[in-house]
Amino acid sequence: MSARTLIALALAGSLTACSGNVTYEDPEATEIIGIGFSYTDLNQIANELTDSFLATNAWGTDTPRLVFGGVENRTNQHIDTQNVTDTIRTKLIQSFKFTVVAGEQGISEMDNEIAYQQSGAVDQAAAVELGRQLGAEYVAYGRLTSIYEKRGDVQSIFYKFTFNAVNVQTRQIIWAAEERIRKREEQSLFGW
Repeated sequence: MSARTLIALALAGSLTACSGNVTYEDPEATEIIGIGFSYTDLNQIANELTDSFLATNAWGTDTPRLVFGGVENRTNQHIDTQNVTDTIRTKLIQSFKFTVVAGEQGISEMDNEIAYQQSGAVDQAAAVELGRQLGAEYVAYGRLTSIYEKRGDVQSIFYKFTFNAVNVQTRQIIWAAEERIRKREEQSLFGW
């Protein structure tokens, strides 16, 4: 074999060795790769809080109007807390036990549409009637915090997701729940 052929084969072999094997996996399956916040943590938090929200008697027999406020990320990680509230909101809507009204992002999108409808480009007979939106009776909001510890070859993290619902008229917090997750990792022979 020529030197050029050997180099080409070696290069092809190294490129093949670097490629990964991609597979589909069950998004509901538990997976723990490290102590960082994961989709398994997101699912666990969202499911537990939604179940607690649905099981409470705080709403009476009515179908309450609910808007989702913010969820503050007070961890030292970049965690998209909107993912957790999106999952909770979707499950609450699908339960048909709540009327969920648009929050900040939805209002911004509606304002754009209303401005367009009033721009003169839309037949006013087909435009929406202003002043007919529903107000929220309750606001849901929360906070994600964490505590990180490391000693020697062991590191640990504790996550706490607190979620509340407040009555807009009375300012009374009528429901609150917390979901906690704790993870521990021991250093392997080759480091973290």
